[in-house]
Amino acid sequence: MQADVGLNRILHNTQWIVGPHVHVAILVGLTMTLYAAIYLLLPILTNGAKLYSQKLANLHFWFHLLGGIGMGAFMGMAGLKGMLRRTLYFNGEYELYMILALVCGGLLLIGFLLFFFNIVMTLGVEGVIGVFKPVKNKNKDLVPAE
Repeated sequence: MQADVGLNRILHNTQWIVGPHVHVAILVGLTMTLYAAIYLLLPILTNGAKLYSQKLANLHFWFHLLGGIGMGAFMGMAGLKGMLRRTLYFNGEYELYMILALVCGGLLLIGFLLFFFNIVMTLGVEGVIGVFKPVKNKNKDLVPAE
């Protein structure tokens, strides 16, 4: 559908581009892959630390998935109706779509906060802060002795 020249001329400068392309491809596709990598690598990088709550991880997954897809879908619908990018609308023509996109953005925020809380509770506050502290050991101390 995106390769059709006629359709692309109509939709190129609308919210269609911002919604499905950026919000679904980046927010859902890329970031959920990164979250999965973090959840997978967390026990490996922390010598077997158990995740604080699998239920929070599942809630994070569903909130992020529904929020990202919903946000992209509602912005895409507004674009299909003609809402241009970088344009202010004062008469409320697309207000319903943007309110629904805002609700879905709230789901994304709640999902991220659940993720962050789960990681902080898994590592502890000291563990999270320790990630950003400089290493005290010299490099040669980190290599096993022969």
